[in-house]
Amino acid sequence: MMAVVGSRGVMAVLASTLLLLGGATATAQAEPTDPPTPAAPCAYPSVCFVKDGEVVYTYDQVTPWQYLPAPLPAPLQVINTRHETIWIGDTKGGAQCIQPESIFDKWLDTLESVRIDDSAECELL
Repeated sequence: MMAVVGSRGVMAVLASTLLLLGGATATAQAEPTDPPTPAAPCAYPSVCFVKDGEVVYTYDQVTPWQYLPAPLPAPLQVINTRHETIWIGDTKGGAQCIQPESIFDKWLDTLESVRIDDSAECELL
């Protein structure tokens, strides 16, 4: 059996539904976490490439793009202790900016190049 509802009834139902839905917003907040712990020591002002818990390459100076001595396959960790951004390039032509004073876990691809900027912003100029 179907009930017939007039236009006033439909409007009342819609208004009630909107009122209920409008007040029922939920926000999810992530639990605070500690920053990642480096797998190996890397002293300021260095950029360190870590593979299997060992530092394999270290860079300390602002540089334009330069190739690593040998391509470095993932998984690996890049530690940027500097106050400036760095960029890493992979063998597929992709580039990733790494923020100052951070640790980046690279799970895919092979790294082949690095650029150390003198800026704290992720902007390629």
